[in-house]
Amino acid sequence: MQQFSVDIFDRTLTYVTNEQTTIASIDDDYISPQTNTISISNVAESFSAGYFIRLENDKTEFFGVITDVSPGEVETTIHFSSFISIFRETILFYLGYQGTEAGHSVTLEDRIRAYIAAYYVNHADTYVRLPLRVYVDPNITQTNKWYVGIISNKEGFNYATPDIYTDLIVPALKKYGVSIVVNPDFNARQIDLKITKSSKTLNIDGNQDNVTVRTLKFNDKPLGTNRLTLVNGNNANQQITYYVHPDRSFDTNNTNRITPVAFETRIVNPSENTQAAFQAAALDEAYNVFSGNSWDNLIELEVDPDDENIRPMELEIGQKITLWYENATYSSMLTGKIIEDNCIVLLFGSERIEYTKRTKGGR
Repeated sequence: MQQFSVDIFDRTLTYVTNEQTTIASIDDDYISPQTNTISISNVAESFSAGYFIRLENDKTEFFGVITDVSPGEVETTIHFSSFISIFRETILFYLGYQGTEAGHSVTLEDRIRAYIAAYYVNHADTYVRLPLRVYVDPNITQTNKWYVGIISNKEGFNYATPDIYTDLIVPALKKYGVSIVVNPDFNARQIDLKITKSSKTLNIDGNQDNVTVRTLKFNDKPLGTNRLTLVNGNNANQQITYYVHPDRSFDTNNTNRITPVAFETRIVNPSENTQAAFQAAALDEAYNVFSGNSWDNLIELEVDPDDENIRPMELEIGQKITLWYENATYSSMLTGKIIEDNCIVLLFGSERIEYTKRTKGGR
């Protein structure tokens, strides 16, 4: 069990109260937020679901949103989740924003920024608004060609009502490495949201004593498909082959390629029986394959919070890693953390499987 200081803030990030608690673990999973539970002594100040919570000690810190409050005779039970889960609301989405042809779409990063600003900063309903400052990292190259699979449930209608978190934010990370960094500024009573792409990489030797490989579930191509042939479902004679290069870009140029070759063949069914429609469908499928499968390997690594080589609390969501373990190499992407007693469990990959959850503790 770990001792934590607990601070509660209202929806304007105004301080409400402070208490102490002990916790077995805190789950901070970006792509699949879990509910955490703590108990604190009853306090005079009232707070409710939707308020913000900060837990910190001398090694770790967590910022999230309260999802439920249950007062008892002596203690109050608080349920909370990662802050990013607050965006689980449906929005009106124009389908024309997404497309895989150059110049066809608004950038993915700016589209996420615009929707968060429209629905959570500038909303006409003042009760919906949050104290957010949302911006796109000026140091990244934004994603011009993107497709996250949002479709309308009505034929010929160019709008849909997706869940902004599930259908836009999570696919942005899984397919294109786009993440949201949450940084609360308690003095300014403002929450900074930076939409970014992590450019950091890290090599981890899973055979060393400072690392425990808790889970390793990999696809049958540890480094992912790097040669993809797309066949037109309307005409098998029409085919396009894409190759992945060492910088993870891909195109039809059979030069400067990743080896050893891991190849795959897929059939695509374009919406129209034309060469242009097939090329667009093939490019879309290539984005689906190449932007995701290299980072699908599910890896859970247990490391010390004070590890000077890995520095787990400084790792960024979306950061790429290469794990060397038992004479094999696996690539993946950081997608979450679990703060446990005397260790940090780092979650890599976009897949999730059932594994034993650590018991969430109370006092």
